[in-house]
Amino acid sequence: MFNRITGSRRQFSAVVVWTVAIGIAAVFGAAVPARAADPNPAVNEPDRTAWTLFTGIVPYRGASGGNDAVFETWAGDPDTFSSAPAWPPSSGAAKKLSPGLLGRGVRAHRATSAPAPAGDCVAHWRPGEAPCIAEEVRRNRAAFEFIVQTGIYTQAGLAAFYDKPLAFPTGAIEVKADWIPVSELQSWNGTPPDQADTLYHVNAVAGPDGKPIAYALVALHIMSKQVPNWTWATFEHWRNPGRCDEIGCHDLYGAATAHVPPNAKPLQGYSDCAKSGALLAQFSQIGLSPVWQNYCLKGTQSNYVTNTGKPVALGNSVIEGLNAGLSPVQNSCMTCHATAAFNGKGMGLAVGLEHDLIGAPQPDWFGNGASAYRQADFDWSIPLCAVPTGGTSACALP
Repeated sequence: MFNRITGSRRQFSAVVVWTVAIGIAAVFGAAVPARAADPNPAVNEPDRTAWTLFTGIVPYRGASGGNDAVFETWAGDPDTFSSAPAWPPSSGAAKKLSPGLLGRGVRAHRATSAPAPAGDCVAHWRPGEAPCIAEEVRRNRAAFEFIVQTGIYTQAGLAAFYDKPLAFPTGAIEVKADWIPVSELQSWNGTPPDQADTLYHVNAVAGPDGKPIAYALVALHIMSKQVPNWTWATFEHWRNPGRCDEIGCHDLYGAATAHVPPNAKPLQGYSDCAKSGALLAQFSQIGLSPVWQNYCLKGTQSNYVTNTGKPVALGNSVIEGLNAGLSPVQNSCMTCHATAAFNGKGMGLAVGLEHDLIGAPQPDWFGNGASAYRQADFDWSIPLCAVPTGGTSACALP
């Protein structure tokens, strides 16, 4: 999901150019010019950009009695994909979550998809039960209003939009967050329930019987339309047992140790990803709760392949791993989301659910002629959640 080779070379080249400029100035006695601000940080400094997005969406904005971070006050899929889309009110009530749509879709299309290891609770979940891993997808006003104003929240609206260019505005941001009940943390990673509030962002979620259940945030995807193919970043809590498994963790801005190699054996856990001085200063300036220091950037993505053509891989150990039974080494956020597409009837493309997708997209994935699919600008919620005529969105909460 991130191009570490490209990013490293780009930053190295910038240092070389700047060093040469200083040397020339010193030789000829000229004053060293002030370093200009980066005109495109989303491309040139993706890890720093990821943390800027993170620190912008996690400050607490809860109503009286609530504990909502900024992103939790945004519109979710159920708010967006309904017969009457509406921005959610700031009520402070316990929110609702559901099992991840990706996991449900992958398991429906792949007989070989591995179940979650913790009691197989993801694979065996049934409606009416409290999910062992709960998920939500939320979008800011810019993304919400684009979907609503274009009418693409329904399959009929998508069908009418089939021959039009679909591109979100540059200010659009979407977030996918995964949560685990506080009561399950100790059996999963050894965290006693009475320590959850000091280590995790915890919020109340409405259970099947309406009573609130304490859930801990364990994983977070952030995508932002700052460039045509969006920016891609994934975060995990440092106590997630498989956080850096298989592909390692990489953060050139916010981590004191930029590259963490994977353990020889999976699910053995990793250190607490100590933060860099620059990021700690950023946290302090904003006044973030210390609990957010427990979350780590696993990686960012800026391309489908490296400069040598090797497919770029990144998967979250919870969002893709536990929820969908997918290996991070066979996942690319950008490639997967590139297959978010719909046909002339407003129906979604299933190829992204049926196969591991990594590397550059292939034209034959999208069909030809009357059977062709059009891209939904990397947004899987649109083809998966669009409301069918006379029916209910697949993303509606029970």
